[in-house]
Amino acid sequence: MDSEFILKRAERLREEMAKTGTDAFVVLTDESCNWETLYYLSGFRGTSGAMAVYKDSVELILDGRYLEQGERQSPYRPSGQKSSLVDDLIESISAHGVQKILCEATKTYHSTWEKLSSAKNTRWSDGADLISELRRSKDEHEVRFIMRSGEIAADAFLETLSLVRPGMTEKEFEALLNFNIIKFGGETGFDMIVASGIRSSMPHGRATEKEMTKGEWVTVDFGVRYKGYFCDITRNFSFGEPDPRAKDYHEILSEAHNVAFKALRCGATGTDVYKTAYDVLESMGLGRYFTHGLGHGLGIEIHETPYLSSKYSYNLKLNDVVTIEPGIYINGWGGLRLEDNYLIIEQAGKRLTGKLDQSFYRV
Repeated sequence: MDSEFILKRAERLREEMAKTGTDAFVVLTDESCNWETLYYLSGFRGTSGAMAVYKDSVELILDGRYLEQGERQSPYRPSGQKSSLVDDLIESISAHGVQKILCEATKTYHSTWEKLSSAKNTRWSDGADLISELRRSKDEHEVRFIMRSGEIAADAFLETLSLVRPGMTEKEFEALLNFNIIKFGGETGFDMIVASGIRSSMPHGRATEKEMTKGEWVTVDFGVRYKGYFCDITRNFSFGEPDPRAKDYHEILSEAHNVAFKALRCGATGTDVYKTAYDVLESMGLGRYFTHGLGHGLGIEIHETPYLSSKYSYNLKLNDVVTIEPGIYINGWGGLRLEDNYLIIEQAGKRLTGKLDQSFYRV
């Protein structure tokens, strides 16, 4: 990742710190817990490390396993861990004489928080909301990575469809798609959803040993990570001609999806965008079968601020990246969902996962 963009993130963070008189922002990754914020602020992506952003400097602390990696990935020269990450952070904080400190309480182990906050003459507060707001605005590097992850996802999905056959199990499909994701240069993402036939009524139906059969359709919700950044896509395919009802519902979902896409703009609320899609489904007597939110932010994590839902009234902002994913789920029959990712630009949304069209695929 370009050092210029990483350095700018510390500048933006300091501007927010200054508004509240904060002296330092501390991040600690303890064997993969909250590696995302450390990666965002430093460029270092490992399972262990700590960082303190002060008003006039940054300190990155890594153990011996990661010093060379940190020197390659981060514009900040790392210092070697001397004792423990927590003890080294406390020593650094003491040396800088800072008092008011922010740390992500919701992503820090309770025992770690207690030890950090026991440092003399310090006052600790939760900085999760602050860093969440910084991370929701994607820079051009982040947008490019998300777009690339979408391209890899499209290539991997189409390659997998060329090889899938009736009789293959859902788990075999999942394994093959994950293989192709890696083959095309991505990393596997979150736990994939592969739900065929009657099982597709479960929005989060994980792959099973169930065999996929001719005439069934399959809903696949999968993500690809590229250079730390996710895409999140849902597509549907069938073995031969699907149930006519499924085809009709897919067309309705496509309309709901695209109506919501047209509603994306700076200042629009998550509730309003959600309602545009819901109203399409409700007008067809299907509103009660849409059982979740319309979408969510994504980036380094698969679920980030903001959310498009009847429960949240976030105002969309320039450079937000969000999913749109209306679905229909009917117990005893099945379901479908259609999902893509969008960047908020001025008074519109830009589709980032456009390489894979929104067809109901047939194999």
